[in-house]
Amino acid sequence: MKGALKTLERGFRNLLLEVLRIVARRRRSVPHDASAAGAKILFIRQDRIGDVLVSTPVFSALKDRFPDCTLDIVLSPGNHFVLANSPHIRKRWIYTKSPLESLRLLRNIRAERYDFVIDLMDNPSATSTVILLLAGGKWNVGLAKENSYACDIVVPLKSRRDSHIVERIAELMRPLGIDPSKEHLAVRYFIDKESNDEVSRFLEATGKDRSTLVGINISAGSDTRFWGIRNYRGLIERIAAGYPDMTVVLLGKPQDRSRLADIAAGIGNALVPPETSFDVFAAWISRFALLVTPDTSAVHLAAAFGIPAVVLYVQSNPDLRIWEPYGSPHEAVITTVDDLSTIPIEEVLAAFERLWMRTRKNVLTRDTARDRR
Repeated sequence: MKGALKTLERGFRNLLLEVLRIVARRRRSVPHDASAAGAKILFIRQDRIGDVLVSTPVFSALKDRFPDCTLDIVLSPGNHFVLANSPHIRKRWIYTKSPLESLRLLRNIRAERYDFVIDLMDNPSATSTVILLLAGGKWNVGLAKENSYACDIVVPLKSRRDSHIVERIAELMRPLGIDPSKEHLAVRYFIDKESNDEVSRFLEATGKDRSTLVGINISAGSDTRFWGIRNYRGLIERIAAGYPDMTVVLLGKPQDRSRLADIAAGIGNALVPPETSFDVFAAWISRFALLVTPDTSAVHLAAAFGIPAVVLYVQSNPDLRIWEPYGSPHEAVITTVDDLSTIPIEEVLAAFERLWMRTRKNVLTRDTARDRR
C-alpha cells in the first residue's frame, strides 16, 4: 500500500509539473549588471534538514559580499529550526501542505515584492515550482532541470557525479554577482548558548567534561540506513578496548531511544544523553573528537564544526556522488547494497583508526584550547 501511494504521489507530481510547463513560462530579461547589492532575496528550501545545511554556504557568502541584501527563505515544519539562530536570514516562511495556509503564505510573500526568488533544489519539485510562479518576484532563478520554465535565469547544473552538492548549489550565486569558485564555501550552523550549556551541565554531572568524546549517531532517514544494534555494540567495545581514555556518546532520534538503550547496555564507556532538541544535538556534535554516523544531517553538522567523521553510505547508483562532509576530514565506508548493516565492523573500525591517526593532534590541540577558555 505504501509503495502504491508513493507511485501515485510521483505520478501526480509529474502531471502537475507538466501542466505548469504548458501554462506558465517565465523569461523576463535581466540587466547584465544585476547583483545582490541591496536586493531582497527569497530562497526556497522546503525539503530535508541536510538540504538546508548544504545551502548555508550561499547565505554566508552573500551576506559577506553584500551586507545590505535581505535574505528570507521558505522552509517546512520539518526543517525550519535549522536556521533559527542564523544571523544571515531575516525571515523564515514555513510552508505547510494545507491549501488555506498555502494561500495565506503566498499572499504574504507576494506583499514583500522580492527582487530574486531562488529555487535551491537540484531536483525538480512541484512545490518549489508553484512557489516560484506565484511568489511575485521580479526574477526567478534556478538550476537547469525539469522546472526551468518557471525561471527567468537558468543556471547550468554541474555534474551530480563529479561535483559536491555544496558546489552545485553555490552556482546559483553567479547571477547575483558572485563567482563561487573564488569564495571560501563552508557549511554553517549557529548554536544557541543554552544548548551549549545543557551539554556542559550533562558532561560535568557525569564527570566526563574533560574526556575525549567520540560521538555515534545511529539514526538516519530509513531503516535501510540503520547499521544494527550488534554492529554498534561491537564497534563501541573495540573502541573501549583500544582507546580506554575515550567516552562514547550515543545520539539518535526520539523513536530510536530503545535502540540506544540496547546498544549502551552494560558498556561502561557509553553515555546516552536525554532526549533533546536538534540544537542540542548540534551542540553535542560540536564537542566530539570524532563522529561515526550514517548518511544524514549529522554529516553536515560535522562539516560545519570541522569534526572528523566516519560516514556509512549506501550508494546503489555510482553516477550520483555521495554527500560527504564538505571541507572537513572524513572517511567514507560504502556499500552498494541497499542495507547498511551489510558493512562489517572491521571496515568501520579501520576507518575510525585511520581518521583518528590523521586528526588526533589537531583534536587534542583544539580541546586543550577549549579547556583554557
